[in-house]
Amino acid sequence: MVQQLSDKDIAGDVLSSFKLSASGYLHGVLEAQDQSIRQTFVDYQNQCLSSQERIFRYMQDQGWYKVPMNQETGAGF
Repeated sequence: MVQQLSDKDIAGDVLSSFKLSASGYLHGVLEAQDQSIRQTFVDYQNQCLSSQERIFRYMQDQGWYKVPMNQETGAGF
């Protein structure tokens, strides 16, 4: 029997993909010698972070993503 992915599963996979992409773009920014290539990585990273925030907020609104709280301060990261 084929199991269907839930919206929560799909959103979680998309969020994980954005996190991995952002890490890769940051590595590109840090290693680029050419300024135009560096700027391209910066632009891609900013787009990725914006998209990541949207899916994060969606998941948080659905109750699917809880930000860990700091035990000492009670604040989220």
